[in-house]
Amino acid sequence: MLGIGEIGLNKNTRNEHTILEEHIALAQERDLPILVHTPHLEDKLKGTRLIVDALKNAQVNPDRVVIDHVEEHTIGMVLDAGHWGGMTLYPESKCSPARAIDMVERFGSERLWWDAACDWGPSVPLAVPRTACEMRRRGHDESLIEKIIFENPKSFLSQNDRFQL
Repeated sequence: MLGIGEIGLNKNTRNEHTILEEHIALAQERDLPILVHTPHLEDKLKGTRLIVDALKNAQVNPDRVVIDHVEEHTIGMVLDAGHWGGMTLYPESKCSPARAIDMVERFGSERLWWDAACDWGPSVPLAVPRTACEMRRRGHDESLIEKIIFENPKSFLSQNDRFQL
């Protein structure tokens, strides 16, 4: 097993929180990195706080956790706690390419990466390379783009010796 994920919260219920704690314990027992899902559109801030607190209470090494679906109002909390932040790129909702680039410009590139999904709404499987193209149009250096789309995910995933390129 490469890691535990995508665990997390959706509606921030007590039952979800209990299962989140059990998933965290499972990851710690097996010394696996963790990918955490933050709630969708409702109560994302509250859910992200609950997740960060649960990880802290379980004494999880924050460098072994990527909290996905960060947005402008949650990214600072995630990075300040020492976790990695994932930005799932969508064309119309959640995190658009423009918003993702804005967050990189504001918060830097340390412990951040982009990912794409094809799930509950309009999605673009090529969102990551398209966002990289938009970064180039904005004048960003190729090394910064490479860091976010390749080096950072590689660094996080390489914490497990089963990960191989």
